[in-house]
Amino acid sequence: MTTLTVILIVAGLLYLICAVLDLRLALALFCALLPTYLLRFALPLPFGPLDALPSTLLEVFFWILFLTWLLVGRQPKKKPKGTAAVNAVTDHDLRRWMPGLVLLILGASIGVLIAPNIISALGLWRAYFLEPVLFFFLFTDLVREARTRRMVLAALGLTLAIVGLVAIIQKLTGWWIPNPVWRDEATRRVTGFYGFPNGIGLMAAPITILMAAWTVDLIRKVRYWRDSIWPLLTGTSALLGILAILFAVSEGAMLGIAAGLLTYGLLSRSIRKYTLIGLIFVFVLILIYTPLRNYTSLMLSMRDDSWQVRKIVWSESIDMIGDRPVFGAGLSGYSDALPTYHLARHIEIFQYPHNMLLNF
Repeated sequence: MTTLTVILIVAGLLYLICAVLDLRLALALFCALLPTYLLRFALPLPFGPLDALPSTLLEVFFWILFLTWLLVGRQPKKKPKGTAAVNAVTDHDLRRWMPGLVLLILGASIGVLIAPNIISALGLWRAYFLEPVLFFFLFTDLVREARTRRMVLAALGLTLAIVGLVAIIQKLTGWWIPNPVWRDEATRRVTGFYGFPNGIGLMAAPITILMAAWTVDLIRKVRYWRDSIWPLLTGTSALLGILAILFAVSEGAMLGIAAGLLTYGLLSRSIRKYTLIGLIFVFVLILIYTPLRNYTSLMLSMRDDSWQVRKIVWSESIDMIGDRPVFGAGLSGYSDALPTYHLARHIEIFQYPHNMLLNF
């Protein structure tokens, strides 16, 4: 028995015990352990077309959590009070989501059937569609109580803070950055646990927005000095998330955070005035500060190298979709279908077209 096997067994058993004792705590712990998807391994199979099933430690935790919830942890449905509400759909009734979820799974299943590599497509179907949909049912059932929602948010904030602290260490030292170009002090881009800078952006951007919004909500409830502890913690987590993204130089994540915070600020009545003031300040700063004005112009005009590569990839992807308008390339089939349309030989063929609309 290898060391990795022992670690997996021990981690799985400990998590199972946690899930049985307190399913909500296990859910929060699952959210805190999101980076464990990086711990990959293969489970040996005694039969079938595969010798082993690729998986991750996070996936093991997910199936333990889901099966425990399915068998012993589902919340009983509370019957609405009053005769007029007997047939009412409660806030936690998921029937309204079913048509969309069924169409999503159906579309993904068709993508598997037409894929050039069905085994690879099934792996994506499992990881990108089946498990997220199952987690959606589990999550919406368990987070009915405010206490559980706070636990989940706190777990996400803790993970974000750790990623931010690692990013600061990497920025100062260059440690654990695999690429020598990113590691060089003049062009340093931190990677966190993920091995590439945009991995930080993908993880940190949405959680940073959540932490910032939660901080604003907590500040509004401060009455005594002791009430300021939680806003201080969540605000620190959001700040560390922003620093991690800045040090990773993940421009897409920066844009996403700016758009998310702006949207939240404009929709939130309590801070709308301050959001508008901040927006005016940023606009004036862009006008008077030449380097920032030049950078903004470069981004908006899509003239930098990153945007140029994306525009080429998107153009080739659209040409490919033009010949496959209904079914596309199938799940995991993009890199197999694109070579016919790939004219920019100086750019590698990616696994995906780096665009949500073109991806799906």
